[in-house]
Amino acid sequence: MQKEYEKYCHNCGAVIDKAAEICPKCGVRQARLSNNHPETVRLDLSSKWLITLLLCAFLGYFGAHRFYNEKYGTAILQLITFGGFGIWYIIDLIIIIVGHFKDKNGEYITMN
Repeated sequence: MQKEYEKYCHNCGAVIDKAAEICPKCGVRQARLSNNHPETVRLDLSSKWLITLLLCAFLGYFGAHRFYNEKYGTAILQLITFGGFGIWYIIDLIIIIVGHFKDKNGEYITMN
């Protein structure tokens, strides 16, 4: 049973201290709580996903989403080939939407 000073990690589900910013079990930063409504979670974790999605949707032919995520090698390839002649760009767009796109560190960029 969860106590009032505990919460669940949004990544691994471990019970952690409510004030913890990083889960000691998995090392993932926790969502910040709003000052006005302590039980309401802000959606600031998805901002990288949204920016990546918008860059891919509008500038994907030029690899802008890959430059943003510091994947410079493949970004330059997309720039030279105009998004892999449109195919690579469409595949990246789908992968970003379903949450399987990774940044340069190999971490998934997801909506939450």
